[in-house]
Amino acid sequence: MKTPLTAPISEIFCSIQGEGLYMGQRQVFLRFAGCNLACGYCDEPAALDAAAAEPMTPGAAAAAVIKLARAKKAKNVSLTGGEPLLRWEFIKALAPLLRKAGLTLHLETNGVLHRGLAAVKKLVDVVAMDIKLPSSTGGKARWADHRKFLSCVPEKTFIKAVLTSKTSLADVKRAVSLAAAVRPGVPFFLQPATARRGKARAPSAKFVLEAGCLASARLGRVKVLPQQHPLWGVK
Repeated sequence: MKTPLTAPISEIFCSIQGEGLYMGQRQVFLRFAGCNLACGYCDEPAALDAAAAEPMTPGAAAAAVIKLARAKKAKNVSLTGGEPLLRWEFIKALAPLLRKAGLTLHLETNGVLHRGLAAVKKLVDVVAMDIKLPSSTGGKARWADHRKFLSCVPEKTFIKAVLTSKTSLADVKRAVSLAAAVRPGVPFFLQPATARRGKARAPSAKFVLEAGCLASARLGRVKVLPQQHPLWGVK
């Protein structure tokens, strides 16, 4: 007998989007567990352990999302993590069920797994792509992967780059140059880190101003926007 397709789901909940281009929009969040990166500023460490999450089938996950969306009158679903594109086969099975129910799909991703994106990009409506600045994450540079990813994103895509007290202007400049070279019209968000659990510290106001000026000199759609949901007191 064929083993059913499942994915480790950390949680499903409804809240207000607190980041990026669709900030303020009511969404149902389906959080995948497991990630291929280990960013020092990660604000969802509980979602890194796939073994601790509940395995769900696409049908069961879709049913839970649709039920919650109808109860909360939400029209949008955020596939988040962890890293959803580790489970691109699951997303291929899940997305048609959600779209059939009239839901719009937002994919939140670390912007590294370009092959996974290629497999599902026609099934999602919006892509929220991170560019991981190595000085921010404390990890290795992913510039080549980000370039390949950005080269195949759908039209409705926006970029986020998290700024911490350790972020270098050289990394910001390289991220801006990458966006300007590959997709200059994509909205670009500089996101000062929100201090949580004693980990990442926010950058100075002076640094944020310098980074914003640097980005605005090369790109037409730049905003500085910290996470808002911690300020609102919602998940």
